[in-house]
Amino acid sequence: MNAKPLLKSVAASSVIAALLTVTTGCVTEPGGYNAYGDIYQDIYKDTNLYKKHKKTIETIDKEIYRPGIEQRAANIVSNMGYRVKDVNYKQGDRTIKVKAERSNKDYKIELGYPNYNVIKIKED
Repeated sequence: MNAKPLLKSVAASSVIAALLTVTTGCVTEPGGYNAYGDIYQDIYKDTNLYKKHKKTIETIDKEIYRPGIEQRAANIVSNMGYRVKDVNYKQGDRTIKVKAERSNKDYKIELGYPNYNVIKIKED
């Protein structure tokens, strides 16, 4: 019996099995996945490590993520021709509230998060 064909088929099947394993792992998402927050927050929020560093996690959110979200919202409203006065966003909300001015009139503008589409423009 020739060993080369047998070796080739075993090697090919093991490569295919490895690729299927990797592909399946990439397609399935973890159980506690949340697109609007920490990926594993649901899983780890009851652990002692999370409770110990909860204040640090909230500080990181306030200092890193929220200013970026507010700046992007301000840029979008500014590009619409408004002068931005104030931007408010709270983690977990699906809206960003912007106070702006255009031609001496005040407006309240609501943008959707995470796609930043205009939900409502109201004259104040």
